[in-house]
Amino acid sequence: MKKIIWLIVFILTASIALGAVDTQYFGKAPDLRISISMQDPDPVEPGKEVEASFKIENNGTTAYNVVFEIVPEYPFSLVPGESGSKSIGTVGTSQSGKQSVIVRYRLKVAQDAVDGSHKIKVRYKSEVFDSWALIENLKIKVQSHDAIISVDKFITEPPIVAPGSRTRLTILLKNYATSLLKDIKIVLDLGKSGDEATPFSPLESTNEKVLPYMEPQSTKSIDFELLVDPDAASKSYKIPLSLRYSDALNKNFSKSSIITVIVGGEPDVSIGIDSTTIYKAASAGEITVKIVNKGLPDMKFVNVKLAKDSKYRIISPSEVYIGNIDSDDYETADFKLYIERISDKKVVLPLTVEYKDANNKDYKNAVNLELPLYSSSEAKKLGLVKGNGRLAWILLIALAVAGFFGYRKWKRRKRH
Repeated sequence: MKKIIWLIVFILTASIALGAVDTQYFGKAPDLRISISMQDPDPVEPGKEVEASFKIENNGTTAYNVVFEIVPEYPFSLVPGESGSKSIGTVGTSQSGKQSVIVRYRLKVAQDAVDGSHKIKVRYKSEVFDSWALIENLKIKVQSHDAIISVDKFITEPPIVAPGSRTRLTILLKNYATSLLKDIKIVLDLGKSGDEATPFSPLESTNEKVLPYMEPQSTKSIDFELLVDPDAASKSYKIPLSLRYSDALNKNFSKSSIITVIVGGEPDVSIGIDSTTIYKAASAGEITVKIVNKGLPDMKFVNVKLAKDSKYRIISPSEVYIGNIDSDDYETADFKLYIERISDKKVVLPLTVEYKDANNKDYKNAVNLELPLYSSSEAKKLGLVKGNGRLAWILLIALAVAGFFGYRKWKRRKRH
């Protein structure tokens, strides 16, 4: 009878023990939950290191011999010396909140990583479940320090635009960020250039353009058609340009730049002999050279130089500084010459006019001016020279005096 009682007790005890094992391993099993508890820095810049802390919570039964492993893929990699696999040990039943397990890793972000939230893979296994459980929904934020769009270059066609004409202004933008930038607004402030109004008006569109987006490290061009006022002064004009845009995380940015458009035109200069007192060889006199500015831009720092030659001597300074000649105006330069005793019908005068335009661009006009020469008789016939009037007056006076005294002498003789 006692043996039967002990057998019943043994069976009941074994059943309870087996029930407990069955509950632990085949009832409510370990339930590990993985999340990122901290990222430092948050966000992390491309090319920098980040510390990622993973929180392990257990909402099930005790997990024994837990092994945690990070599986970094681009743009992440483990910092040298950092082990990807870490043994956690036991994670107790319902171990969560402040009782959760924290696992930390040092990761390096690729230099060319684009901005945004990037997935990081982790996995774990325990004594109960020997196969790996993969977690793929964890993310680490990557963000460049500054999302930069810059005016890489600007071009005007033609490079120097004449008053009253039109020019195409092409602005080349570059996205220096490693992320997509969007809602890019480009605005030209055509109202003022410094303290004065600009002479530009937009054609065929407004002074504002919009780009939906720019890919990382990409370049795009924007064209503006501009009309220059007919009475615009020839010089360079600074135009303020503003940029406004957003990054992938909807953070807004703005910046300002300055571009320059040059207004001017090719000079139109006329150079010739205005007057002269020299008409024949072996004589001295003066020539006056006339410089006419027929173009739109003003002429500055005008200097006139006459080259030497064997057929004449320059008996005045060979260079004459004039200064400025306004548009639709003229100035003169005088040179005194002695023409040698030559038989030529003309003398060529090599003249050079040097100057700058309103935008300080250098110009040089070289011309050969022809000074015609005549014989004495030809000059008199053409009325270029007159007889010696002074000698004629002397002779006339002398004749008058002689006649007066002759008349008196005749009068006396008649009395006697």
